[in-house]
Amino acid sequence: MRYRDAGVDIARADAIKQSIAEAVRSTWGTAVRPLERGFAGVMEWPAGSRLVAATMDGVGTKLHLAQAAGRVADAAADLVYHGANDLLVHGARPLAFLDYIAQSELDPETVLAAIEGLSRACREVGAALLGGETAEMPDTYRPGVVDVAGCMLGVIAGARALDGSAVRAGDRLVGLASSGLHTNGYSLARRVLAKSGFALGDPLPGGGARIGDALLGPHRWYGPALLPALEAGRVRALAHVTGGGIAGNLERVLPAGARARVEASRWPLPPLFRWLIAAGEIPLEDARKAFNLGIGMIAVTAPADTAALVRELSRAGETCFEIGVVESGEHGVEWVDSP
Repeated sequence: MRYRDAGVDIARADAIKQSIAEAVRSTWGTAVRPLERGFAGVMEWPAGSRLVAATMDGVGTKLHLAQAAGRVADAAADLVYHGANDLLVHGARPLAFLDYIAQSELDPETVLAAIEGLSRACREVGAALLGGETAEMPDTYRPGVVDVAGCMLGVIAGARALDGSAVRAGDRLVGLASSGLHTNGYSLARRVLAKSGFALGDPLPGGGARIGDALLGPHRWYGPALLPALEAGRVRALAHVTGGGIAGNLERVLPAGARARVEASRWPLPPLFRWLIAAGEIPLEDARKAFNLGIGMIAVTAPADTAALVRELSRAGETCFEIGVVESGEHGVEWVDSP
């Protein structure tokens, strides 16, 4: 089973993004800080003053499982954590969030659950839920389905956004553990679940938890652990592992002439991913593009700072692994499957 068989074609999506780039850039004035393949947009506001950042995303098809499990609030909260992490990648702190909730016919309980989840997560990351939109569109959405999306705004302390330009050959890659799929790969995961014959309440093979709990694990917010490291200057770049997997997102923060080697043996593959790959007979290449495989954020750090960074992250409650190194070479990411 491949990701495109589940209706998601990453290559096609990337091509569409390339095709719209010129139109998007035509709107940029001198206040915009161009970030090639950035996780958020960054600009000066007012011009010549503070740097602000903004990012937009949706919960995606995780909402189908969340509705079935009665956990819409938790899935909505994940959207806030996702957006906050996208800002964190560029050194920004969350400031405000705007939501969009849509159904064919608005269901008060579902809308309230989504707002409660968004509010809870906004309080946790320190952002105000500033406003939003609820839309009722019977010809656009299927009955019973809910869509939740939103925009996160943030501010950057200092005059420079973290953009990967400081990355050098020899830098180390420190991976911070995820808590499951986060908010990516659910179209494929749902296909695997349907094919397997298992239900959300069944035990996860080889994992101990229920399948539903494993699939609906929260999208982790890495700010409490990483913000002190950013302020101390121990991090040269961050990659939030979302759609496109480890390689697709790590590549986004590598400068020209830098190549990353990711060593798959450096961290254990969590039971959820082992089950999905086996039950769906997913080719390894597809699994690496669709899933985070247990790593939710990657910090690029100088060799001299690596040990201290790992200690600090561990003390802050993170499970982290040294998963690879940056080398000189053709821009990209290389997977190494054995030592």
